[in-house]
Amino acid sequence: KTLDQYESREIDNQTGYILQSGNLSQADEITYNLRMWLDEEVTVDDPVFNTSLKGKIRIEAKITNYSPIDQGFNHLADAMLVNEYQSSSVEAAKQQIESKQAPDFTKTAPIIEWIENHAIDLSSQIEQLPDPDLVGTGGIAVNLTDENVLPLIGTSYTFNSETGKYTITDRYHVDPTTLNYSDPNTKYYFCDAAMYINSSGIISTGHSFSDCSTIYELVEATKSERTMTSSVGTVFNTIVYKMTGYPYTQSEQESDASDKGLYMIEDNYSKSYYYRGNVNNNYVYFAGYYWRIVRLNGDGSIRILYAGKTPDASGDGLNMKLLDNKSTISFNTRNNDPGYVGYMYGNTLNSSYESTNANELDSTIKEFLDNWYVQNIVGTTFENYLTDAGFCNDRSIYSGDGFSLSGESTHYGAHQRYYRLKSPNLNCTNSVNDLFTVDNTDGNQALTYPIGLITADELMLSGYADGYLNRTAYTYSSSTYWTMSPSYFSTPEVVSREFALNSDGYIASTNLLTTYGVRGVINLRGNVEIESGIGTANDPYIVKVA
Repeated sequence: KTLDQYESREIDNQTGYILQSGNLSQADEITYNLRMWLDEEVTVDDPVFNTSLKGKIRIEAKITNYSPIDQGFNHLADAMLVNEYQSSSVEAAKQQIESKQAPDFTKTAPIIEWIENHAIDLSSQIEQLPDPDLVGTGGIAVNLTDENVLPLIGTSYTFNSETGKYTITDRYHVDPTTLNYSDPNTKYYFCDAAMYINSSGIISTGHSFSDCSTIYELVEATKSERTMTSSVGTVFNTIVYKMTGYPYTQSEQESDASDKGLYMIEDNYSKSYYYRGNVNNNYVYFAGYYWRIVRLNGDGSIRILYAGKTPDASGDGLNMKLLDNKSTISFNTRNNDPGYVGYMYGNTLNSSYESTNANELDSTIKEFLDNWYVQNIVGTTFENYLTDAGFCNDRSIYSGDGFSLSGESTHYGAHQRYYRLKSPNLNCTNSVNDLFTVDNTDGNQALTYPIGLITADELMLSGYADGYLNRTAYTYSSSTYWTMSPSYFSTPEVVSREFALNSDGYIASTNLLTTYGVRGVINLRGNVEIESGIGTANDPYIVKVA
């Protein structure tokens, strides 16, 4: 932004500019980093380099007891808008929000500078990989090679203070038990390895060396044998490596939290106002639980994300629980077909895109959410305060065909927007099939209950960017949880992946069979009233229930 884009005001008989304004509630804090630079056309020969430049930063603050309800805004949708700038009207609030410059989605919110943490205590990581003797035997081992059955080890690394990630360099596949760890001139570094088995029993492996949130400076490795049974009943041998070393992690050194608050973007209906960054004024108490407002939808309804039984819930406490205390689940029970990335999927797979992605059978995670809804909402007065705005399970594709098990892999729309375009979008591309609704004819009318999951695009809007760690955005949890956005189907591995928000603080493409937490989202009616609250953790908006 240039100065002429900021609101001006006379300060001490000179023209000043309002660079940032906002509200702090009790016990809240915010940090701003002010950076100034010269116009790009200025050269070293410009007289400005022999000039003394002076400036003044003035911070004005006043104590206020502002409450949206006290100002006559008793509808939640209105309250969340006017509360952002303590505006005098909803329209004025919208104008202020819409005048904000669009965020830089290639960076996180807040923007964080990281420093390395080198632990002084040893830690061990267990990795299980296929027995090298399986290579060349075909069948379930058809994807295995001499290299990918061994851990990937490097002799050096780099750390990126902007992203918080490590990259292992000078790396090669090797049996770690054969390395000489007593050589003072050589150090060995390891990130992680994984073994995957798809629903047809085919084994594949994965090895990370870049974008690592944790690496290990190894001091020892041992191995042992273990048998496993594949998903189709085949017994095979594996090697379990115990990697012992000093973990290298990261900690936040500095952050620019100015990129926070409400912003505007279009969705399928109209203008949607969404929260971004480390905000603390979007708490709602409803149906006996705390929630975080994700956005005001274009149709006027309010999307809220489950946030536990207490205002300070974290980790597993942010996950929904069924009456049997189950709080984690795989996205689906099978992963060997593109259809399984669907919140629902077809009875007949692989013959066409339409049949594969038909909304006929429930995913495992949909069954979980439906059960939670029955146990907590059905038959209560809370049902009257929810609406059918829909949830997007975007199965649009930008490569592949969305149904074949061979040929080009299928990559879905959210994969392109997150990894390539760096640009979130709230328009559900194929709403007729992928916008899950109950009765709303704008969607597929395939749902029994109006509950779903947050999308990868909504997480991007909240502050996540590819390649960066972020453990400060309001959507973060130290317990990994699922989104509703398909990532890709790999034809070489015959494995489908969905996006999840990883506990290390980034959006990750994840095997559907992995067990993670569930944080459902629901849509409140736009005209719901609140009986109190200013949206903070200690004073949340409390939905008025008759």
